[in-house]
Amino acid sequence: MSHPHQKTLNELAQRIIKRLKERDIEVDEKFIKFMVHLLVRDMRLGLLKTDLEDPSKCKVHVFIEGILSSYSNPNDTTMANLRMSWIMKHGHGIQLSYVQEKYEQQFQQELRLLIDDILRYPETCSKLQLDQLFAKMQVFIVASYHLGCPKNHVLLKLTAQALNSVIGRSDLQNYVLKKKYHRQEYLQRLAATVAGIVIYNNDGPDGDRENVRFVISDLEMAQQNTSAAFDKILEQLKILSGNCQTAISEQLKLNNEETMLYYRVPLEQLQRINQFTITFIMLRRCLTALKQSYEHTSYLVGVEKDRYDCVVAKINDTLAMRTAIDSELIFPHFVYLSKVWSNLNHYFNHIVELNKLREQLELQVPQSMEHRVDEIIAEIQVMSQRRKVPHQRSYADRMSALNEFHTDANFCSLAEADIKEFCGLTLAVTNGLLLPAKVLRNLCMNLDIKFGFQDQTYARIGELWFERFISAFRQAIFNSANLCLLLKLDDKLIAKEMQSTVVEPPKKLDFQGQTELVIENDLSPANWINVTWNAWDYHRETIHLAQIRKCQTRDAQTKVSYGQRNAQNQAYNTRQHM
Repeated sequence: MSHPHQKTLNELAQRIIKRLKERDIEVDEKFIKFMVHLLVRDMRLGLLKTDLEDPSKCKVHVFIEGILSSYSNPNDTTMANLRMSWIMKHGHGIQLSYVQEKYEQQFQQELRLLIDDILRYPETCSKLQLDQLFAKMQVFIVASYHLGCPKNHVLLKLTAQALNSVIGRSDLQNYVLKKKYHRQEYLQRLAATVAGIVIYNNDGPDGDRENVRFVISDLEMAQQNTSAAFDKILEQLKILSGNCQTAISEQLKLNNEETMLYYRVPLEQLQRINQFTITFIMLRRCLTALKQSYEHTSYLVGVEKDRYDCVVAKINDTLAMRTAIDSELIFPHFVYLSKVWSNLNHYFNHIVELNKLREQLELQVPQSMEHRVDEIIAEIQVMSQRRKVPHQRSYADRMSALNEFHTDANFCSLAEADIKEFCGLTLAVTNGLLLPAKVLRNLCMNLDIKFGFQDQTYARIGELWFERFISAFRQAIFNSANLCLLLKLDDKLIAKEMQSTVVEPPKKLDFQGQTELVIENDLSPANWINVTWNAWDYHRETIHLAQIRKCQTRDAQTKVSYGQRNAQNQAYNTRQHM
């Protein structure tokens, strides 16, 4: 069942898309719909359900204008969080299998023209045509295994030497006599063997690195640069988020004995810093996921390098006896070497895709955002010095502050969210401010949900005030678009709203538009059922069937009794023998 206001939300998304296109801004319609469905339930930026009942209200207009202004604002933290979440959801480059399939499919499409050109040569080829076929095979081998630039004449010469050692002029003439599907299969095996020979000949320090690509050195350089880039940005984000959380903690004081919250700066001002905290932590989590995928690929690269060294050593041992080496003994090693080379290229492509995603994520948090958060922290510190006596509110008042907001999200969804990093009591009391947690406690015995707290006294308050704490904690998270994005609960929150509207079939048919098929006096088996309203037709058909039933025989005389069952094996006497 879809959300009751889904149609209204889709109309708001279309209005925003239209406005953005008028400004010549390219937009992803799915992203805009996702953004509207999530932001509409935010307690600061969203709308109430009463507002959605009348799309012409001023609040709806303010909501649309707010999205339009934040969409083009590079320092808007909520928009940065939405884009980072969207990139991680649709950035399939994080998966090694997807990258391998994508590159392989794209590369096969590019090589299709060359393969068809090689396979089109007739059986009666002239010498000139065989020379052209030989040259095209060289280009195909170089391109298929990424040995270098196919236009490099030095690389093509090395490939021609390896190709000559595998297939001669007579073998090339026999190649064009094969069936087309046999020729393509043989071409693939030939390319693997020749590529393995070229790779082996250029292995080691004496290899021609200027003309023949050496993927192992490319991987080593890519791994060093990628590791350094991840370590640098993650360390920087850790410092930035730590500075924001320190600035918030300086303005707050939680007295667990009196269950009172003291603060000198209004909590809405602290929320300005908290938005940057969420953005920095979210970027750190996204980059951590990319780094984990990179580390897995890096491990596979190490395994594949060991295989590469092993097969090269095996070929060296085999070629140590250069007298009478059978091609069936040495060629499989070259084929395996080219396979290992292809795997290394796939891993290299995956690292390239991961770096593209990393750069795309980093663009969502520009350096100007770092300067902006420093300015806000300085402003808040000045504001705190102006007030001598701090504000004070009880925990109960603060926890009940969000009761007017409603959410359809299920509390059990928090079991899949990573909430252990933040203090749960601070988040519930302050309605969304994030401070680091040092103690873990499982408050709910029915679900394996571990909450983080600053110390044991905070955890004790969470246990004593369990129902109010859980309610405030749930409301603070599910009524904040930024927290839902950070904890990856956005899909569960809007799952029902993003479903397509189910159109139920009508229970009654309109009589005026309903026609019946009436066929009279047609009692054939294909037409007599449910096609007539004449009761006498059914009566006559019943009598007809009863008559057929009556004519059926039930005596014991059958074909077996007459001896006709196995008539093909019977012998009959002629008239003169009777």
